[in-house]
Amino acid sequence: MGGSSADIEALLVDVTDPGNPTPGMLPAIFRDIIGRLDAAGLAYAVVGRIALTLHEQARFVSEIEIVADIDPDRRQRAVELARATRSRFAAHMDPHQCRRPISLTLRPCNCATETMLLAEAVTCPWFGVPARMASGEHLLWLWCCIEAPDHSMNAAALIAGGTVDLHRVQGLLRETDDVEEGGQRRLRLAIGDAVLSTTSSFNRFMTERRARLDPNQVPIWQLQRAKAAESDER
Repeated sequence: MGGSSADIEALLVDVTDPGNPTPGMLPAIFRDIIGRLDAAGLAYAVVGRIALTLHEQARFVSEIEIVADIDPDRRQRAVELARATRSRFAAHMDPHQCRRPISLTLRPCNCATETMLLAEAVTCPWFGVPARMASGEHLLWLWCCIEAPDHSMNAAALIAGGTVDLHRVQGLLRETDDVEEGGQRRLRLAIGDAVLSTTSSFNRFMTERRARLDPNQVPIWQLQRAKAAESDER
């Protein structure tokens, strides 16, 4: 189950304030920073909920998260790229100018494994431009490596989508995990949450389906059996 950038755009409406243009500016901000990264020749991958949409249903997002191959020599250049985008869209990104700004995070790879996964990013059209989106394995590995409030929810949603190679992610975690195996523990919890959410969704579907059925309706196979029995009696 995957989505598209159009699915996200359909959600970029401030339901509490329909006149607020900031949420709808996310595609323009995304195109701006991607264009700057491409012009600078920096290898990158979009992570976070934007990339999750490739594998799961779309969700409202207000942040752009990008990992780039930024060595010490190019770190200042990356800082300048992000600053230029924030300056151009200050009215929608500066917390002093808008109530709920769109955030942009551009960071270097945190280890050799992430640099390797960067090469596996998938290029696809996103918000009108070709963009490098992180693979499902990259996202799940990242969310299990780093503990954050929304990571467990995102990881469970990704697993429920059924498009990620869990064995590969386990192998990556074994290569990078600490002695306490925190990543493996978070992966097991995410798998459990995914199973529970999938089972719950199925049960809810069956309950709704039963409610729509007419309790007085007789299945066709029962009618056919009764008809055949009646003919035999004659």
